[in-house]
Amino acid sequence: MNKDVFDFTDYKAYLLHFIKHSPKNGRGVRRAMAEAIRCPVSHISQVISGSSQFTAEQAEEMNDYLGHTEDKAQYFMLLVHYARAGSHKLQERLKKQITAAQEKRLFLKDRLGVKAEILPADQATFYSSWLYGAIHVMTTIPEFQTREKISDHLNISLKKTTEILEFLVQIGLVVENKNEYRIGTSRIHLGSDSPLISKFHTNWRMKAIQSLDREDTQRDLHYSSAITLSEDDYLKIKSQLVKSINDAKNIIRDSKEETLAAFSVDFFKI
Repeated sequence: MNKDVFDFTDYKAYLLHFIKHSPKNGRGVRRAMAEAIRCPVSHISQVISGSSQFTAEQAEEMNDYLGHTEDKAQYFMLLVHYARAGSHKLQERLKKQITAAQEKRLFLKDRLGVKAEILPADQATFYSSWLYGAIHVMTTIPEFQTREKISDHLNISLKKTTEILEFLVQIGLVVENKNEYRIGTSRIHLGSDSPLISKFHTNWRMKAIQSLDREDTQRDLHYSSAITLSEDDYLKIKSQLVKSINDAKNIIRDSKEETLAAFSVDFFKI
């Protein structure tokens, strides 16, 4: 069973769970945590073993390392404050806040759930940025099945990566197991008559423009030209391009997932 911070009332147990369920059985995670909050590795071990506590400042840095979304970050801080509480009265107050946060989260999970059918509102979110589609297909590549690898490759924050992955898990496009993400069973398709189609094409054309500014462009392919031609030849070229697209899709379907690429074709009258 996959667990997140809301399944815990003890932040130390949560951290231990996170470490144990990280890739390679958590090797190197304690050291990475120590570097993130700028403390000795021994302090991480002392905190998890129960003899020490994080300061509020260290907990906030740990939020960044763990890539917590805003609600998870607030809950994690609440757990730290609860563990550090110096009186029974304060503990009781914080305990009520913890319970309320868990109940709110449970209500949202039951209401939203994992959907077999992608709802229009979720489609609007998915097609609002190229990142959703990119991260979705990236989970088919073994090298990019953790938040950290995806975040590093796309040069976006761990928090943003986590938010997108959680959304993809919620709608069934991605599944999570032991902090690793793989393609889910749900499918999403945008018809040519969808009001979102313009946004979808625009997102990837903007990404194509950005790729022109990269230093290493020799492996990329970009071609643009304004032309004049006969009506018959216009239709002939369009037919050839459609065939080439279908041929490429057949190659892609059977290809081993090793690298992420964008495939866009434009041919239109002015």
